[in-house]
Amino acid sequence: MQHALIVEDVPETSQWLRDILTQTFGDIRTTQSMTCQQARDALQTQYFNLALLDLNLPDGSGIDLISCVRQRCPDAYIVITTIFDDEEHILKALRAGAHGYLLKDSPDARFIQKLRGILSGDPPLSPSISRRILRYFTEVNAEQPQSAVVSPPHTESSQLNQLSPREQEVLTLVAKGLSRNDVAKLLTLSNNTVARYIRDVYQKLNISSRAEAAVEACRMGLVNTDSH
Repeated sequence: MQHALIVEDVPETSQWLRDILTQTFGDIRTTQSMTCQQARDALQTQYFNLALLDLNLPDGSGIDLISCVRQRCPDAYIVITTIFDDEEHILKALRAGAHGYLLKDSPDARFIQKLRGILSGDPPLSPSISRRILRYFTEVNAEQPQSAVVSPPHTESSQLNQLSPREQEVLTLVAKGLSRNDVAKLLTLSNNTVARYIRDVYQKLNISSRAEAAVEACRMGLVNTDSH
């Protein structure tokens, strides 16, 4: 990571995020904006590898900036940093194209760990956010008529059959919020092997993020949200 955009209207929090990024990535440049318009101006003249976007800004929401960041910096990693942990904000951000969602009340060590995971292919998603996504889709499926749940027939089971038992294990652990390193330790595998499993699972299911992995694991019945 070479250059990060921080969009945060509270000066103390913006400085905290800057310090967190320095601890995470070392000598990283940062540009700090307090409004959506300031961020858009910065995106016109600078290229960013990482964007940390707050939701509640004086002139809008960080979600409104996601498309702009993706257009101007297509390779940038976009992470929502906020205090809002409700399903509406989470799903809206992920659907808009955010790669991660971190809560600002997380301990510094966990925040750093999640951001550092970007370098090893682990999208930054707070564990509680994974649980809310899973719970949301479980409730949606429960509320649907039985005919809607099973239509088209065998979709979930056919997808599940595409995955080997080990790939199912890896998907389940990733969906529960474990990092690649944690999965490797738990399954007694190398990091490279786990990375290969994750890549293969993502390709087979046509997904590209931990959030989507959580949704698919829930739909396939691999994750029991009651255990969270």
